[in-house]
Amino acid sequence: MRILRTPQELSQTVDACRVHGQSVAMVPTMGALHQGHTSLFDIAHEHADVVVATIFVNPLQFNNATDFDKYPLQFDSDIQMLEQHNVEFLYAPNVETMYGSQFSTSVHVAGITDVLEGSSRPGHFSGVATVVAKLLSAGRPDVAIFGQKDFQQFAVIKRMVADLDMPIELIMAPTVREFDGLAMSSRNVRLSESARTEAAAISQGLDAAQEQFATGIRDTTQLIQTVETAIGSTDTEIDYVKIVDSVSLKEISVAIHGSVIVVAVILDGVRLIDNHILV
Repeated sequence: MRILRTPQELSQTVDACRVHGQSVAMVPTMGALHQGHTSLFDIAHEHADVVVATIFVNPLQFNNATDFDKYPLQFDSDIQMLEQHNVEFLYAPNVETMYGSQFSTSVHVAGITDVLEGSSRPGHFSGVATVVAKLLSAGRPDVAIFGQKDFQQFAVIKRMVADLDMPIELIMAPTVREFDGLAMSSRNVRLSESARTEAAAISQGLDAAQEQFATGIRDTTQLIQTVETAIGSTDTEIDYVKIVDSVSLKEISVAIHGSVIVVAVILDGVRLIDNHILV
């Protein structure tokens, strides 16, 4: 695997791949890789000849400086994991390379960034959109892979790509879960043993709501209450549990197939998010 450090190296590498008739997939990450990430690499290989992973802990998307400081860094083990999954290239710029002292541009996607995580974390999605726009601009992949766990993030990036006429196919990969249903996240390692056990209630609540939906229940208030009841039996602080339209992310009163239950909680000082697409 070759490690690239500058946008120029990334662009030149992708251009060389294209000269040889190879298609390119990109998987943006912030490192601290786990099985959720490796599933994205494997899916990327199914859709392109060459896979470029990125590792960059983006300071612009952390509205909480403490959260940024605590983000786990494990570059050496990340390298091993990337090589084990046959990733051909890693783009790993530093902050100075990514932004520089004169950087003054921000990408803002209106509307869908003002709700849910956007409401609780002001500025978060401008940071996400800005860094992803830079990654996609430098790498110009044919396809980019993102995980469903960050459903709102995917919706924001999808809107940005469409609005800016970026000729890139986006793929949302299914959430990979721990043995007890907890969505895999780099933040999970920060949970205490007791909090880690309690965190399983999130997916249990989502599963219970899906079971109700399958029996014909469509009232979102009832479905939300089911999720909150499951989570509320623990010491978890619920930020929100909502059912939204999958495109606009607006709250709805009647659930339909494809509606999304979105959840954000704070447990043991760690913010966890999850979601479930109703089927």
